[in-house]
Amino acid sequence: MHFNRSFTMLLLVGFLASLIGLSTLADAYPKPRPVPARPELNFEPGPLRIRQSQKDGKWYWYMTYTVSNSTGEDRIWAPTFVLFTDRGGILESGRDVHREISEEFHEFLGNELLEPQHQIIGDLLQGERNARSGLILWLAQSVDVNEVSLFSTGISSETAVVDHPVSGKPITLHKTLMMEYLIPGDATALGDQSVQPHPDLDRSPRWIYR
Repeated sequence: MHFNRSFTMLLLVGFLASLIGLSTLADAYPKPRPVPARPELNFEPGPLRIRQSQKDGKWYWYMTYTVSNSTGEDRIWAPTFVLFTDRGGILESGRDVHREISEEFHEFLGNELLEPQHQIIGDLLQGERNARSGLILWLAQSVDVNEVSLFSTGISSETAVVDHPVSGKPITLHKTLMMEYLIPGDATALGDQSVQPHPDLDRSPRWIYR
């Protein structure tokens, strides 16, 4: 009995210590400035949706967006879009998405201006008339999810250098746009409805270093 009580106390102390350590780490982690240090691209995301392919029967998350350049100089547009789910899924846009699936969604949306991710990478000239519209697709590893987070890099060129918490070596973090979504029910029942942004406005969208 005494052993069990002592063991429980040790676990409690260790848990509290870990919380203190995590809190200290979070405080020390760099945060983007309220006002950008460098000019950023204008990124306008469309709604996040999910749809079942008629070709392979699999489910895909998809989103459209428009990006334009008013930074004062031509830029290279080479974005990355990663979805994290509350089931542990890490989905890289375009991975395991075959060309015929991309073409299927492009035809379904009926917008000739949309460019698939593998084609849109390249020069982004200045001015609104040179804006480009893209289509993003993610293969859904699981549709049994309630929360989804989207991390988008390439919009900002800001970086921060920190020491790796394990190796101690410097690593470069990139300013990333984070958007969080809440799915209260069955994702596959949404139809053409968009996934709703997280109701906590302090959480989405927001800038982080990642």
